Amino acid sequence: MIVTAASAAIEAIRRDPHFPRLKAMVIDATGLAYYADKDAAFAERINRRLPFGGIATLSGYLAALEAEGPNGAEYQGLINELAVGETFFFRYIEQFDALRAVAIPECIRRNQTSRLLRIWSAGCSIGPEAYTMEILLKQHFADQLEGWQVHIVGTDINGAFLEQARRGAYGDWAVRGLSPDTLEACFDRQDRLWSVKPKYRQWTSFMPFNLVDGAIPSYPHGIGHFDIVLCRNVMIYFDEATRHRLLGNLHRALADGGWLVVGHAEAGPQLNELFIPVSVPGATLYRKQVDRPPPPYVPPSAAPPAALSTLPPAAASPAPPAKPRRAPAARRAPPAPAPAPAPGAAPPAVPGPPDAADANERSTVLEGCIARIEANRLDPGAHYQLGLVEEELGVGDPVAAFKRALYLDPRFVLADYHLALAYWRRGRLVPAQRHFRNAREALENRPDDEAVTEGGGLTVQELRGMLALWLSGEEG
Repeated sequence: MIVTAASAAIEAIRRDPHFPRLKAMVIDATGLAYYADKDAAFAERINRRLPFGGIATLSGYLAALEAEGPNGAEYQGLINELAVGETFFFRYIEQFDALRAVAIPECIRRNQTSRLLRIWSAGCSIGPEAYTMEILLKQHFADQLEGWQVHIVGTDINGAFLEQARRGAYGDWAVRGLSPDTLEACFDRQDRLWSVKPKYRQWTSFMPFNLVDGAIPSYPHGIGHFDIVLCRNVMIYFDEATRHRLLGNLHRALADGGWLVVGHAEAGPQLNELFIPVSVPGATLYRKQVDRPPPPYVPPSAAPPAALSTLPPAAASPAPPAKPRRAPAARRAPPAPAPAPAPGAAPPAVPGPPDAADANERSTVLEGCIARIEANRLDPGAHYQLGLVEEELGVGDPVAAFKRALYLDPRFVLADYHLALAYWRRGRLVPAQRHFRNAREALENRPDDEAVTEGGGLTVQELRGMLALWLSGEEG
């Protein structure tokens, strides 16, 4: 085995008695728990910084960092070594498709009075995510945003990344996958670099911000009241306590009805507790529910069930279905649609999860659904709610419940939509597509701002956007 001078130096750093203290101090300041079990990688980054100012010992380096603090020049230099800068334009295109089809139209509708749109790229690295948002907005929503104030802010802990983001010039790696038409429309070629055109840099700015130590919201820094927050592939480097705290802070940084986008590996129970998950093909967005006072206590036997969230596409298959209940023989007229929300209101995108997620309370929700059906077997909404709960818990036969809701009310569009989702999760793609199309047809000639029955404020326009993603590539 050949031992190089560099590998010997790295091993000496790992064995130095001051190494654990140095690593703990940096992780505590940055939240980068990714390095907690990666001593060799952390030591290799330290080795790149030594000697510093004539300091060649780890004890001297630790003392220098402690003296200058996390905002010091060398501390920032070390952070720049530790932070990961891998990113590119339109990374995870499915999430940008979901924002274009669902979240951005909702934000424009909700903010018609203020004519203000605020977006945060948290942990923006070298900037492609923030510029991607400006390109997306100007290519697809330029007319709707005419005369609006649009602010896109990218923040990062790494000062070197922010300098590159402000320059807006990138190598081939960052623009990989973009079509020649997009490259020509959005970038100027400068030697070996692709520079973002000035027209796509008017709304975007960058500044340093520490997601771990910084106060969120931080209105002096302009961090707060965002309509959309993208925090993707950032929390995977944090420990569980830091992730939990950051998610709560991001929730507070969003306006009521605002949208959160996280990386595919960053979903978890706390997201479903704080936000309403909105499932679309290839992506799940998370929406902040409108703040409201807690409802008065109602005994469980009399309480109508709270709707549970739509499961993301990767949800596990439910347990074997119970014997379907017999569908009622009688029909009744469709219920009147729910009243449209007041201008500027931010209704939830889909029915949201109950406040408590433990098994006992979910069982109580299921019992409430059954009690509601027993009280009125001809109520299509009761059968629809039962289907949502059964699908969430993996019990019963949600397909049968959604079918009963449609039998009682053939124009119950959300029953068609969730029946399609239930078929899709079970691999039955033909009936899934049929019911997605049924739902689309049921929305024809209905006003965009009409509230969808049992949708918790979901509008016809928003549901059309969700259906468009499932039916993309189909004619008409």
